[in-house]
Amino acid sequence: MNNATAAPLPLASGATATGPRPTAGAPSRAALAAAGLAFSVIWSSAFIAGKVGLHYAGPLTILAMRFLAAGLLLAAVCTLQGRRLGGMTLPGRTLVAGVLYNAVYLGLAYWGMQATPAALTSILVSTCPLLTLLFAALIGGERLTPAKVLGVLLGLAGVVWITQHRLAVDHLDPLSLAAILAGTLALALGTVLTKRVAGSQDMLVAVTLQMLCSGLVLLLPAWGWEGLRFENAAGLWWSLAYSAGVASLGTTLLMFWMLRHGQAGTASSFHFLNPFFGTLFAVVLLGEPLYASDLLGVVPIAVGIVLVARGSGNGRPRTAPGTRPD
Repeated sequence: MNNATAAPLPLASGATATGPRPTAGAPSRAALAAAGLAFSVIWSSAFIAGKVGLHYAGPLTILAMRFLAAGLLLAAVCTLQGRRLGGMTLPGRTLVAGVLYNAVYLGLAYWGMQATPAALTSILVSTCPLLTLLFAALIGGERLTPAKVLGVLLGLAGVVWITQHRLAVDHLDPLSLAAILAGTLALALGTVLTKRVAGSQDMLVAVTLQMLCSGLVLLLPAWGWEGLRFENAAGLWWSLAYSAGVASLGTTLLMFWMLRHGQAGTASSFHFLNPFFGTLFAVVLLGEPLYASDLLGVVPIAVGIVLVARGSGNGRPRTAPGTRPD
């Protein structure tokens, strides 16, 4: 692992503009579930907006523009609220997590999607919760329980069920597949690293700098491979406005908040819902077909998310050797 109102934006865990302070109380399971659903809906809609934008710009170029626009928008909000952009704790870890979660994942995924069917891309990216569980157990101090593993496998089965009618595997490009898998690996690792630093950060400041850094990282390859190519078209600007102002900020802020209040495996499990919501958006906005059996795929996904959440328990994850709790 990205909403602003006229009133000051609240920080997760009750952090202040100058730094975090202790949490008054943990959010309920219902609040975490609502955040996860919102995250999945916004995340899924971003790929529709991205698909429109790719008609007018190269994948790396539009991503660099998206992250820089999102970062500048949040920087303005931080300035208006008196937050210091230079006051972030653990800046190195936080920025590396953001670059992995944003630039590396989406850069590789967008590039790989150009030669890979969307359904297969959904299946590959849906391995993220499993990879997140493994990374969380190895470096995040979270317990890998049988309930979590079963939940992830059920979720993955639901994704395969939903995408089976749209799955084409002819003439696949191995390099594109490798890029998507590498991007998914970066997404999982970035999620776990974000969990490790989320508790000590001013959320808005951290996400602002992560966005700006991700955009700058993508500028060089966008210039070298695509010549920063884009067309001055209304479709591009509408796509960019939604992707930066709603998708990037909405999903990143929601994931940051969920990671602060829950375990990495639980937060990542909501990625299983992305193919279902993505299919609904494609049906409504792009006229793609909807199969009655698609709805059945939601059942194992929902059961899987519940199992992962219950497998996480109510306690805090154990601390990895040589580290401090978040």
